[in-house]
Amino acid sequence: MGVEKIKEINVGGISLKLVQGDITTYPAKAIVNAANKHLEHGGGVAYAIAKACAGNTREYTKISKQAMKEQIGRSYIEHGEVVVTPGMRLEDRGIKFVIHTVGPICSGKWDDSFKDEVYKAFKGPLEKAEELKLDSIAFPAVSAGIYGCPLEEVVKTFIEVVKDFSGKASSVKEVALVIYDRESVEVAKRFF
Repeated sequence: MGVEKIKEINVGGISLKLVQGDITTYPAKAIVNAANKHLEHGGGVAYAIAKACAGNTREYTKISKQAMKEQIGRSYIEHGEVVVTPGMRLEDRGIKFVIHTVGPICSGKWDDSFKDEVYKAFKGPLEKAEELKLDSIAFPAVSAGIYGCPLEEVVKTFIEVVKDFSGKASSVKEVALVIYDRESVEVAKRFF
């Protein structure tokens, strides 16, 4: 499965795109991994990214944990913190980095604290992309999968973060939200 651009809007000079497909095939300089706090890539988008990068999820988990120790100084990350690993095999597709972020486990609930944690999970990678002087970054719908946060709220929060960030960005020109399935894309489309 490749990717298909569904919608594109301009947000303060940033081209914000809604894309359907496989995030590991989206040609951004960095893709974001919705990870767990220990960077153990056992399921969902984390598993798909780890497999695409290294061919072996255990190997990529080892690389991620080593990077976390070097960049954060401990064996877990908090909401808003990020860990950067190389794109490895994805570099052939133009993806130089994977930026790992962690969102909350909502289990179908939503409140201000969940929103705040999702906000931080999107903001951290955007700030890191700016720091790395990247022009493009692609996100999954962080926490909307197996973590059970309502997709509508995740998408609204994502757009809010991009709007807030757009005034500060100079290198980041393109931000994509890449969603795998058509049904979820249709939900997200209403907010673009």
